[in-house]
Amino acid sequence: MTEKDYKKVPVDENAVHQEAVLQYGYGYRHVQALLMVLSLGVGYMARAHLGVTIVAMTSTRARHTESVETIANSSLRFDNTTTLVKNASFNLTQDEGTTVKVYDWPKSTQEMVLGAFFLGYGTMMFPTGLVCQRWGGKLPLQVALLVNGIVSILTPWLTLWGDWRALAGCRVAQGLAQAGYYPALHSLLARWVPLSERGSLSSYVYTGSVLGTVVAFQVGGVLGASSWGWPATFWLSGALCLLVFVLLTIFGAASPADHKNISEDEKNFILGRIDDGVKRAKARMPWRAVLTSRHAWAAFAAHVGSGVAFVFFFTQVPTYMHAVLRVDIKSSGLLSSLPYIASFFSTVLGGYFSDFLTNRNILSIRNARIICNSIGSVVPAAATAAVPFTGSVPLAVGCFVLSLATQGLVHTGWMVNYMDLAPNFSGGLMAIGNTFTNVFTILMPLLVSALVTDVTNVYQWRILMFIIVGLIFFTNLFFVMFMSADTQQWNDNVEKKQDDPQNNSNETEVTKC
Repeated sequence: MTEKDYKKVPVDENAVHQEAVLQYGYGYRHVQALLMVLSLGVGYMARAHLGVTIVAMTSTRARHTESVETIANSSLRFDNTTTLVKNASFNLTQDEGTTVKVYDWPKSTQEMVLGAFFLGYGTMMFPTGLVCQRWGGKLPLQVALLVNGIVSILTPWLTLWGDWRALAGCRVAQGLAQAGYYPALHSLLARWVPLSERGSLSSYVYTGSVLGTVVAFQVGGVLGASSWGWPATFWLSGALCLLVFVLLTIFGAASPADHKNISEDEKNFILGRIDDGVKRAKARMPWRAVLTSRHAWAAFAAHVGSGVAFVFFFTQVPTYMHAVLRVDIKSSGLLSSLPYIASFFSTVLGGYFSDFLTNRNILSIRNARIICNSIGSVVPAAATAAVPFTGSVPLAVGCFVLSLATQGLVHTGWMVNYMDLAPNFSGGLMAIGNTFTNVFTILMPLLVSALVTDVTNVYQWRILMFIIVGLIFFTNLFFVMFMSADTQQWNDNVEKKQDDPQNNSNETEVTKC
């Protein structure tokens, strides 16, 4: 055969180029993921450390002077009035020239202070979800980091001035600023993470909450027992928030299109197609479709169950270990961190394992989400139910470790499911779910105060933990029954062009948020 016998077929260069970027190694999307991890980590440190720090703020402990040691030994006890320290507030001399005020706050007051964060958090959830939908995820993260940095640094002095009310006000302000965290992260992940890496890279980002909580508990315990005292924890978390704010401002981008240095190959790999340059309209949240979707409600239910369980862990577990298991504050910070260290590894491995199975068609995406979410719900519930039946510190810590280690799998359950249902509106869905969750977390201090009138009474803690366990079981069952991993029709909501009088049928594609 000669060259003339061959039929010449035109080559689509774009198709060849698109095939060439079906796989792409490390790139700027990983830099953005690292910035998300750091942002979430320092945010959670500013949020979570009070669970341990409040023990240092309200407990009288032995110091370097004999007089203070005598007072501590005579007054560090718990009674039925829920007062952690019976004597009035006074100054503790820790080192030469260093004085730290310790407060006489009953358990009910401590619960109000711990719950104040979620009052602000829930109040701003819907507005920040709309901000993410309109301007992307970078701006809400910047605001959260800046506000939390400034407020954290000022908190010790404001508390000295206004007592627990000032501290609660600071926590409300931090909650208001952090309300946009997860909607912002979901908006960024929907834009930066391709479908083939959705489980693994998203799980990597979510470990920021675990790392932040671990550092918070460690630092809260160590600094609370040091010569610097509990104020140093606030100052350190504030400084870190401001540092990450600077890094995010310089190196972060709301989307691949906004990044100045990303290559076209990586951008095409993330988008899954060649960018056609069409200007896209801003998406409008399809509220009726979302609120009438049983699949969305399944994700909301699982969100509430795991969210309440997580909040219970980092606000109540340090108190339980200190009051019931009689663990000193420094050890409380260390032991309280162990479950989160286990959760870090399970979250990362769960994400990679989920992507491995789905990318090779071993499991459907739906079954992978159900299995991960069920393991991350049922096992923690069973382990938590066992805790109040043992007085052994190693056994109780083992149960807590098992609970949070397996709970990390929900990151590839209901959490990623928001992006499965509607990548364009994942930030808005997260905002709705967070709003529902915060209704329950705001009510949690009232429930704890009503049930746990004596923090040393293990039977009262048992009732509380059974209620949390029941909520986890029910919400996971609802998720298993009604969830879906298919992209919903309302995700492709489009807007009519307003400036095209010739053809009212023209539509523009919705920008992903």
